[in-house]
Amino acid sequence: ARNYWDEMGRGNPKGMHGPLLERLADHFDIHTTIEGTQPEALAVGNVLVGFACNRRYAFQSIGALGVIELTAPTRAGYVAEGLRRLGVPAKARQYFSLHAILDVRHSAAWNDEVLRPLVAEDPRRARPLAEGALLRLLCGARCFERYRAEFGLIEERHAA
Repeated sequence: ARNYWDEMGRGNPKGMHGPLLERLADHFDIHTTIEGTQPEALAVGNVLVGFACNRRYAFQSIGALGVIELTAPTRAGYVAEGLRRLGVPAKARQYFSLHAILDVRHSAAWNDEVLRPLVAEDPRRARPLAEGALLRLLCGARCFERYRAEFGLIEERHAA
C-alpha cells in the first residue's frame, strides 16, 4: 500500500508516476502505440499479467514483483544518469531520479514484509517465488538485449 501511495504521488497529482513518465516521453516527443512496441518489451508486462490472472501463480507473481523492486533502484539510477549526461532537464528525468532513491525503500519493505514472512510461514513457497523472480529477470534481460541491438550496441542474438 505504501508503494502504491508513492506511485500515486502521495496524493499530489504532480507527483503521480504516470504523468512523470509521460513528461519524459513528451520531452523526446515519443508517443508509441502497442503496434510500435518491441515484442520483448511486451513480454515483460505479459509475464506479470499472466501470473496475476491465475491464482495458481500467486507466489510466482509475488516473486516477479519483488524482483522488480530489488532491481529498480540500480536500473533507474543508470537511466537517470544517462539522461543527465544527455542534457535532459531535471524535471523531465524526475521519474527515473525518483525511482533510483524511492525503490531502495520499496525493496527493503518488500523483502521484510512480504517475501521473508511468506517463506518463514512455509519454506515450500521459496521455489515459486524464485521462479517468478527468475522469469521476470529473464524477460527483462531479453528486453534489454533487444534495446542494445536496436541502438546498435551489440549484435542481436536469436534463440536456436
